[in-house]
This record gives sequence, C-alpha cells and structure tokens, in this order.
Amino acid sequence: MDMAHDLAYTAVFEEVEGGWTQARIAEVPGVITAGQSRGEAKDLLQDALREYLASFMEPISGLDEAEDREQLIVELVATPEAS
Repeated sequence: MDMAHDLAYTAVFEEVEGGWTQARIAEVPGVITAGQSRGEAKDLLQDALREYLASFMEPISGLDEAEDREQLIVELVATPEAS
C-alpha cells in the first residue's frame, strides 16, 4: 500500500560569511546546507531533507529474506508546543 503524506519541518536561515545563506532543518540537526541566496539555500535544503529521509527507505541487507514480516503503519500526530 503506497501512502503519501505531507510533513512540515521548520527551515532556519542565517546569513553567513561572503553573503551566503546557511539553511538547516530545526527538527533534523543533520540536515544543513548553504546557498548564494535564500532561495537557492531553500531549494538545496529541500533536496537535502528529501535525500536524508530517502536514505531510511533503503532495505537493510538480509532483511528482505526474513520469513516473519509484517507492514507497520505509524500515524504521525502533531502535538502543541509547550509555552
């Protein structure tokens, strides 16, 4: 069963040396990039996040042959931020 869901992340932009814009995802510390403009940084950040998440979709060697398998569906629920 293929399911597609939109996930929302917080992009954080910061001006850095040489007039470049650094961009990162607040919720995923490992996703960070930079561009010559805010627009380029945003495009590169979306690409970096997409590739980061896709890396988790690659099967682990040997598990595709396991006999006891079941699809697990996880519901993502947003919780209100603490004030």
